[in-house]
Amino acid sequence: MHVLHVTPRYFPNIGGVETVVQKISEMLATRGYQVTVYSVDLSPGLSRQQKVNGVLVKRFAPLFGDPLYLPEPRFLTSLRRENVDIIHIHNVHTLPPFLAALSKHKAQKFLLQPYYHRFGQSSIRNCLFKLYRYGLNNVVFSRIDLVIVNSTYEKKIFNEDFSACKGTILIPLGMDVNEAKRVRNEPVESKRILYIGALKPYKNVDKVMEGFARLIREGNKEYRLVIVGEGSEYGYLTNLAHSLGIAPFVEWKRGLSREQVLNEYAKASVFILLSSLESFSLVVYDALAIGVPVVVFNHGVLADLADAGLAEGVNSLEAKEIADALVSASRKTYTKINRFLDWRDYSNIITSIYHKLLENR
Repeated sequence: MHVLHVTPRYFPNIGGVETVVQKISEMLATRGYQVTVYSVDLSPGLSRQQKVNGVLVKRFAPLFGDPLYLPEPRFLTSLRRENVDIIHIHNVHTLPPFLAALSKHKAQKFLLQPYYHRFGQSSIRNCLFKLYRYGLNNVVFSRIDLVIVNSTYEKKIFNEDFSACKGTILIPLGMDVNEAKRVRNEPVESKRILYIGALKPYKNVDKVMEGFARLIREGNKEYRLVIVGEGSEYGYLTNLAHSLGIAPFVEWKRGLSREQVLNEYAKASVFILLSSLESFSLVVYDALAIGVPVVVFNHGVLADLADAGLAEGVNSLEAKEIADALVSASRKTYTKINRFLDWRDYSNIITSIYHKLLENR
């Protein structure tokens, strides 16, 4: 079996989608499958073609990068020449799924893992995405054999917005369960509020900082805010820290190894993520599996966690509500949650799906 994954970015780029594609690809490769990854992230320092842990990675330069990831023309010509059995495409909010659908051969099976969250990252992008949805309905979904969604929330909104698309199944995402088991959450003083993720507008890191500033102004100066990540908003956010008067209380970290990231979870009193544009969140799942109290925006896929009493939810992005939630979460003790699929089990399910599809050719 030859499987081709099409994704906007791939390792060593880091992110939720990137991690999912890497885990599936590398586990398939260890079982003897031929695995190729197409990504649209060619940049200085990355090779156009290389083997990474048994996976053949072919990178293409973006004509337009984040969030569209429109690839150079050779992406299509190369894709049409690929003799693969399965094309597994990732992230319906970008252009590669649309282009990959145009290149599908009749004998090939076509899977979509959309990571769908319904809205664009800004009002302009949201308007453009509404037009793109029309193209997805009329071009892509007629060529898809199966759609894999990550959560009940994603399945609900995907089926509502793409009712013509059949064959949607829910498989909760995997994670490194054994890794989480060996990490002990032992918060240190000062109390550490932890954010891990991209520094982009839709992540609402500025709102986290405003809530944290309210916390400090109310006399809670034993708290620290640790921000791990990088992105387009880094300069704006560092300036915001100064204007809010919290610069001495904020630690900025980037380029951490996985072990260093796990160490941040171990020391954290609270983990916070206030983005509503998520179909899943590996960083939140990591925190829950390690036993770190979590604060989330009570909207979208993460609202289910608050509803189930697994996280502290905020219903608005007002500074006072965020500050109160941080204090409340920091005073709670959570046990580790062990309801997650291990990556190996997750990959077994994906592999069985591949085989069933090929049996029906």
